Amino acid sequence: MDLLIVLSTTTAYIFSVVSFVYQVRGQPLSTGEFFETSTLLVTLIMLGRLVPANCYSSSGQSRGTDERDIDARLLQYDDVFKVIPDSRVATDGTVISGISEVDESTVTGEEKLVEKKLGSSVIAGSVNGSGILVVQLTHLPSDNTISQIASMVAVGKAIRHESATSAVVQALTYSISVLIVSCPCAIGLAVPIAVVIAGGVAAKRGVVFKSAETIEIARKVVHVIFDKTGTLTQGQLSVSAEEYLSESWALAASVVLGLTSNIKHPVSSAVAKHLRRQGVEPTPLQDVTSITSKGIEGNWNGVTIRAGNSRWLGVEESPLVQSLLSKGLTVFCVSSGDQLLAAFGLEDSLRPDANTVVSELTKRGITVSIVSGDDDIAVESVAIKLGISAAHLKSKCTPADKQQYIKDIINIEGKTVLFCGDGTNDAVALAQASIGVHMSEGTDVTQSAADAVLVRPSLSGILTLIDLSRASFRRIVFNFAWAFVYNLFAILLAAGAFVNARIPPQYAGLGELVSVLPIVLIALQLSGRKVSDDCNILQLYSIMCT
Repeated sequence: MDLLIVLSTTTAYIFSVVSFVYQVRGQPLSTGEFFETSTLLVTLIMLGRLVPANCYSSSGQSRGTDERDIDARLLQYDDVFKVIPDSRVATDGTVISGISEVDESTVTGEEKLVEKKLGSSVIAGSVNGSGILVVQLTHLPSDNTISQIASMVAVGKAIRHESATSAVVQALTYSISVLIVSCPCAIGLAVPIAVVIAGGVAAKRGVVFKSAETIEIARKVVHVIFDKTGTLTQGQLSVSAEEYLSESWALAASVVLGLTSNIKHPVSSAVAKHLRRQGVEPTPLQDVTSITSKGIEGNWNGVTIRAGNSRWLGVEESPLVQSLLSKGLTVFCVSSGDQLLAAFGLEDSLRPDANTVVSELTKRGITVSIVSGDDDIAVESVAIKLGISAAHLKSKCTPADKQQYIKDIINIEGKTVLFCGDGTNDAVALAQASIGVHMSEGTDVTQSAADAVLVRPSLSGILTLIDLSRASFRRIVFNFAWAFVYNLFAILLAAGAFVNARIPPQYAGLGELVSVLPIVLIALQLSGRKVSDDCNILQLYSIMCT
């Protein structure tokens, strides 16, 4: 785009030099010199870029969150940092406390989990397993910040000699005008400005999407699939029933607490919290491992202790388990070998806006489904409260089951599917869906697989994402229409197609401002606020025009 500006301003200046020489020799040209034209052109072009440039000063403020995490770039040599379960290692270091298994496949390419213990080295970017590691830094984090936007290229100067005849003089003035108004800034900004402003608006409303493709295809969503626990429900489980089959209640409770105390899964956390309130002290267990979609297992005095869903433990038909399931509770069982030690019944409450969001999606003709690893009755209970048909429920799902369910809808029915989940077991489904939406209260592994993140604990962000996508599409259509009409008439006017009307070279620079301003204003309507509030994202104008 700057090439046209360079050509036009340079031509105008050189022509003025030639005209001045003729005037000094006493043979002035009919148009005279117009040194002021080059200056005015540059001034008007810079004015056209001044609006977005000034707005750039507050860039990035809309994407803040309430979290107060320490930036990894602040770490120094010999600093110690903690790696929680299912999170990425911030930088290279040496383990000084804790035992866990780490997935280093993103770095080494090997899928096998690597055990980490005291003295082991950990690699930045690898994903921690179910244990907690305390690591001493050995290498500073690499610079992974986004490159700064390149500065605008300064207007160059070239020298070219032209004929002094009257016809050539007039042709040059028309050419200068055409070159200036031909800058395709409006076309270049038609899509990016709408997408970037939509991103800023979404961030203010608690939705952050990772790519422009997400906002582009969200308007096509016709099927929304929810995970249950932690997504439709608040994920704040509480124990409402507990039964012990062991002769020693105190010992069984102590073993259960020792098994669940360091596990991040909401069911395990709720059981551990319940036992601590009762004053139970944990019994240390060895080799505690979390098994996705099944439960936990560990070793106590040579005996394998398992805790998780009744299907995995093979006690689903137990009268005690059936009694808890019939109440619509989430059941957490504990066994020693093949013997059932205890069973806990947990209940959860729906998110305050779950009913409203599901109703609104249904009203728009969007199909709503639930896929969950929970038992049939627990899933059906939530579905009845939300008015979701039994035909759109799938319970007792493994991560692979969820993936296959979504895959069938996309490939067989040809639909655009949005999946919303929060747990590690939802990561595969998030990656499979057309759009994966992650609840911010979930794990780092899940967030890395998602296309968009709800930074607030509210499902209304899904409606925001769909609405912004539809509104952005309408504005993109308008932007292209305006860019086409403007360039058509502006070029004809500058070229002298209209006998009694033309654009003088010195004012052609205003065309850049005239072409871009409507596109910017239309895009800013997405925010529903004052233009000044969202001007920080108009930096894109300066990028596209350089």
